[in-house]
Amino acid sequence: MFTVPVLIGIAVLAVAAVTIGVMLSRSGSGTCLPEPQPSSSATTKRDTARRDLAELARRLQMPIETLQGHEPTYRTAEIPKPRGGVRRLEIPDDSTKTLQRRILNYLLRSLNAHPLACGFEPETSIVHAALPHQRQAMVVKMDVRRFFESTLSQRIQKYFEAIGWNEEAADLLTALTTYNGHLPQGAPTSPRLSNLVNCRMDEALLRLVKRHKGAYSRYADDITISFPFRRGRTARGLTQAVRRILKMYGYTMHGGAKLRFYRQNQRQQVLGLVVNEKVALPRKTRRWLRAVRHHQDNGRPTSITTEQLGGWDALQQMILKQRGN
Repeated sequence: MFTVPVLIGIAVLAVAAVTIGVMLSRSGSGTCLPEPQPSSSATTKRDTARRDLAELARRLQMPIETLQGHEPTYRTAEIPKPRGGVRRLEIPDDSTKTLQRRILNYLLRSLNAHPLACGFEPETSIVHAALPHQRQAMVVKMDVRRFFESTLSQRIQKYFEAIGWNEEAADLLTALTTYNGHLPQGAPTSPRLSNLVNCRMDEALLRLVKRHKGAYSRYADDITISFPFRRGRTARGLTQAVRRILKMYGYTMHGGAKLRFYRQNQRQQVLGLVVNEKVALPRKTRRWLRAVRHHQDNGRPTSITTEQLGGWDALQQMILKQRGN
């Protein structure tokens, strides 16, 4: 169950990151990698030439020497998690961050992630992650352990090669976007790359749950699956199948308190939003917000600022808009 401070954080992040009025249905699969290029020798030569270091420098609008000579440095920081523990960030220096933003904007923005990878993607939100799970008999919430740290440099290297960069350019791109053998949580490129390299994993998980008439979504390291049946044994068996698929891609699923099964007679929540009937804030949160507004209208002290209340209002408007009301 999300506490009020956690939901405030979700509200602020969601409102800041999302453009209201986006595509409502995200239940199909997308193209995970570009279509193969024609295999004629002339086309192959042109393709190789335009995806070498010279092409990389041209697209990033930087000299080759500057790219090859750049040496990223990182600092580590730990921030507390809302529900206990700490999150370890690996933050690049300013010049590396600027270069990574170029890579993000000039190379990665136009590539296809899976449509059900809802975190960090343009025009998506926690609402999109929750929508597929409305009115389901069983909702299962899962969490990936050390998600960014487990997304290894070798996978990033192979991805860059798969989308057409030659080995030398892919090596350099990998060196500029990874740290200590993995995606650094704190780099501007890491969220997008984590979705791009996991497109096939998302598709495999979607196919698994679709065979049981279920639904799937992923928001960063939070995975949600849901089904129109209440059979606990079947649901537990499917979570083991999810665990095996995650392992194929180098990930480990949390157990214990981070693996939750919610039947329809319970409050089913996805990223802090209730999905039993329609996507909405929890009733307790809605009542609290009404009380805050009442206090504000009557000039009484409130537990949040006017700006924070405005953020909550924007979140509620976003939920109404994106669920189709």
